[in-house]
Amino acid sequence: MKLFKKETWKVFGTKTTSKISNLSRAIVFPIAILPIAGILLGIGGGFLAAAQTHGWGIGWVNFFQVIKTIGNVVFSCLGILFASSIAFGFAKKSKGVAAVSAMIAFMTMTVTVSALFLPHLNQNKELIVGFDPWKITGDSKLVEIGKNKGMLSSVMGINPTMDLSVLGGIIVGSLTAIVHNKTYNIKVPRMLSFFGGEKFVPIATFFMGIALGVVIFFVWPIMMIALFQIGSGLGTWMNVGSKEEYARTSGSIAAYFFGVFEQLLIPTGLHHVFYTPFWFTSVGGTWYAPEISDGVITGWNLTQGAYTIFFEQMNWIGRSFELSEEAYQSILDNNMTSYLDIIYKSGDVWNISFNHFTTEVGTGFMSGRFAVYNYGLPAAGLAMIFLAKPENKKEVTGILGSAIVTSMATGIIEPLIFSFIFVAPLLFGVHALIGGLSYLFAYLLNIQAGNGFTAGMIDYVFFGLIPGYSSGVDIIGKSEITIFGMFAGRNGSLWIMIYGLLIIAPAYFFSFWSLIKFKDLKTPGRNSQEEDIALQKTEQSLNKTKNSKDIVYTIEQTNKIINGLGGQENILEVNNCASRLRIKVKDSRLINEDILNQTGNMGIIKKGENIQIIYGPQVSNISLNVKEKLGR
Repeated sequence: MKLFKKETWKVFGTKTTSKISNLSRAIVFPIAILPIAGILLGIGGGFLAAAQTHGWGIGWVNFFQVIKTIGNVVFSCLGILFASSIAFGFAKKSKGVAAVSAMIAFMTMTVTVSALFLPHLNQNKELIVGFDPWKITGDSKLVEIGKNKGMLSSVMGINPTMDLSVLGGIIVGSLTAIVHNKTYNIKVPRMLSFFGGEKFVPIATFFMGIALGVVIFFVWPIMMIALFQIGSGLGTWMNVGSKEEYARTSGSIAAYFFGVFEQLLIPTGLHHVFYTPFWFTSVGGTWYAPEISDGVITGWNLTQGAYTIFFEQMNWIGRSFELSEEAYQSILDNNMTSYLDIIYKSGDVWNISFNHFTTEVGTGFMSGRFAVYNYGLPAAGLAMIFLAKPENKKEVTGILGSAIVTSMATGIIEPLIFSFIFVAPLLFGVHALIGGLSYLFAYLLNIQAGNGFTAGMIDYVFFGLIPGYSSGVDIIGKSEITIFGMFAGRNGSLWIMIYGLLIIAPAYFFSFWSLIKFKDLKTPGRNSQEEDIALQKTEQSLNKTKNSKDIVYTIEQTNKIINGLGGQENILEVNNCASRLRIKVKDSRLINEDILNQTGNMGIIKKGENIQIIYGPQVSNISLNVKEKLGR
């Protein structure tokens, strides 16, 4: 049968890889802004807590409040960011029109959901809903009750509605891209010609948003419940939220495999797709974030995803509040066990002190990167330097030494990875297997150090050390900051340094040293033809990472890229992500890698008619030059 033919599965695999690759490229856009916003939120949230706890003065409190608020704006708009980015990434032409149309669709959908609830004020001036088939608001129909359950929220000022966040953004963005690609060049009758072509797309997506809003109103609660159950089931296996630190074995196994697969996927560029559910859905944990009114916690909003929860918790860490009776009762009704040990009674009033990061968030998925990027891979780099031939050691030390510093300081690991992946793939497999141990330890130790994206020392300071030092509030609100508090009940960030130096770094060093020496692997400086390739790729990677302003991609280089891809007629699509030029060609047999290797790339990945050429941070400029030359 045709279904079982090898060629059929090969075509299916190629098309599937192409779609996933496009998705990976598309979601880079919203993820790219997260580190910047996260740093602002880290500075603002971390120092705000310290300023409030230690009485730095109203001036500093207000300053860090402004910084925190600015940083938080991105995290509150993730849905619309993902929607516009995915539509932009999948659009074949007129990408800007697709992005704007996705924003229109997302806002229309959100407003439609809100309108279907028929919100209005009752006699007591309380916001209630007139239509609630899922009984989200209970018998009282109070919007506040729906918010306390985490089912209702305010999105971009639209209140009440359901926050579809990232998953909703992916749905809207994907559907918008489909509509856009089918209608951006549509022909309409002459009397309606103004609404033809690109102008038709936002009109179509406006009505699509209405239809989608109706469907979402009835279906989304089921999806939220299903996702919660999936997250809860996986969370049970992984013991997300467990207070028994030494009873988390099964969960640590899951964390280990997460780390292994993430590292294996990095060269393919598909790791963004893999970790997105863990970062932004209930698979990565759930947490009830406080709602404040006049300085009193009046309710709770359900927050999902390790990334989102981490930065939400940074808003509250180190602060104390009074609890309303309803908020206290919600803790009991929703079995919010992590809050039970940080609430206390003062007279007849219940209070809460957020004195540590709670265990609902699975930041082990993020925390596991630090020891790999800061200690493991640098140790592997040292092993390669030590085993270089004496006559090559000076050159190798200069190149790999810079790669080590780059990995440790910024978390950009491509220079180190590409120094051995092409000449010794075995080492890459070993790297993934050992790297997974870091995720395992981070999970076992319940480390709550997040990262913006790269997991270098910069992220370690902003999202590990600063929150650790600034979270010094005990149960009664008394300041209690010690160096031990950072890994004994705060966020655990110092454990990364401890197991990174004592376990991960030695494991990398001796594994790489043994395999290179006894298997005579031709890593940089080992005096072979492969050595030249490794040194060239690593040096090219470093040049684009550490001193990109000195690299000028000339017309000649642009022409070489086009010629190496088989000429203008052979190039169907040109796009890029953070470090890769992604091309779809008619015939991959026309590709000339010898020409492409003269353009300063770090590697070439071929999968059917889909080609990825790795250039590093300067890829955006290269992509623009190629598109301009092609007239696209």
